[in-house]
Amino acid sequence: MLVKQSLGLDEAKLIGEAALTAARTKGLAVAIAVVGEATYLQYFVSLDGAGYWAGEGAIEKARSAAEGGHPTTFFEKPLNAGRFSMVKMRHMALEGGLPLIIDGKCVGAIGVSGAPPHEDAAIAQAGVDAFAPQQR
Repeated sequence: MLVKQSLGLDEAKLIGEAALTAARTKGLAVAIAVVGEATYLQYFVSLDGAGYWAGEGAIEKARSAAEGGHPTTFFEKPLNAGRFSMVKMRHMALEGGLPLIIDGKCVGAIGVSGAPPHEDAAIAQAGVDAFAPQQR
């Protein structure tokens, strides 16, 4: 029988709350989404003042990172280098989505949207860092 790790609600909340704390510390109004391996939403928050588009952006960044098993910059870099065929991909090619890895396998992802790209990524990284001690 196949046994695999999966992201639970407690882990999703831990990741999301760490990112939320980082966003509030920076004074940034963003949306934060955490998805499991199957890309279903497990945690979501949109801070007061976040743009109406930020919520969907955070969810799509998280889904892209979970489906691809890579940070969303993995998809963004070829696009910025002129590989316009990447536009037809269904992955969100904007910084701010990071996969969550256990035993070398992607078990979910976090996406953050609403701030400048480097800030979205830093807030997402705070969530990953909170999860990191649980990785094996």
